[in-house]
Amino acid sequence: AGAPGVFAFGDCAHVVGSPYPATAQVASQAGTYLGRLVADGYDFGGGDGPPKLTPGAPGERTLRHGLSSLARSKEGLAPPFTFLNLGILAYVGKSEALVQIAVGGDEGGKKVKGAGEAGFALWRSVYLSKQYGLRNRILVAVDWAKARVFGRDLSRL
Repeated sequence: AGAPGVFAFGDCAHVVGSPYPATAQVASQAGTYLGRLVADGYDFGGGDGPPKLTPGAPGERTLRHGLSSLARSKEGLAPPFTFLNLGILAYVGKSEALVQIAVGGDEGGKKVKGAGEAGFALWRSVYLSKQYGLRNRILVAVDWAKARVFGRDLSRL
């Protein structure tokens, strides 16, 4: 149920029975998935079933389409969304963070857990790597350095 042509993923979507958590990581991967389907020329107006690739669309030349057409029953249908859990990072304050990273995949894989300053260093490196553009990375790093040297400016609170 829903409105045709309206899509919701991640934090803003409520999917009954969804196995995915409502996190930014899921939203980012789902948004990339939807963007690829739109760019490839999938038709979303076909009812309740998965989107179908329009004949002559740019997506016919992609590896995804080539692999999906191996199974004749799924030929031209959009592949289902799959979530790759990259781990959980949580900043808890005072230069400390919690880390949980899945090694060897989600299913029965080993989880590496950590906390403290090492987790904080990993959290900061991932945070910086997710910034768009060198300018933003530099601005964030400079802000962190200023806060470390001069402390937080609490006069604006």
